[in-house]
Amino acid sequence: MLTFKSLSDLSKLDPQNPAYPIIKDLVQRLCVDIPKEHFKYDPEADGWINLVEPIDMDRVITEIWDNSTLLDVQWEGVMYQDDHYIGIFLADNEKGFVFVIPDQDWLTDELRDILEEHLDP
Repeated sequence: MLTFKSLSDLSKLDPQNPAYPIIKDLVQRLCVDIPKEHFKYDPEADGWINLVEPIDMDRVITEIWDNSTLLDVQWEGVMYQDDHYIGIFLADNEKGFVFVIPDQDWLTDELRDILEEHLDP
């Protein structure tokens, strides 16, 4: 899983990757623009953006939790944009995580069903 907490983190992702424009827009809006409005963004307190990769399907998401997988996430909502699911998980009143999940063959049917169930119309 690639994590994005700043503009410089965009260097982790090839600009030709189909998720790049989605991630770039989210980083701009959540990590750059908000601090301009007199709010200091702190990823450890506020959360961050994640790009899910095939290896993340069956593993514990240790970047965030000690014992949870993507199947355990209590989704607040899911959007679909440019062949990507964009899921939101709110850990508390302040900390939230955005998961950008490519709609690819490696996405398990079980996770796809969960995302579809939470899909905003």
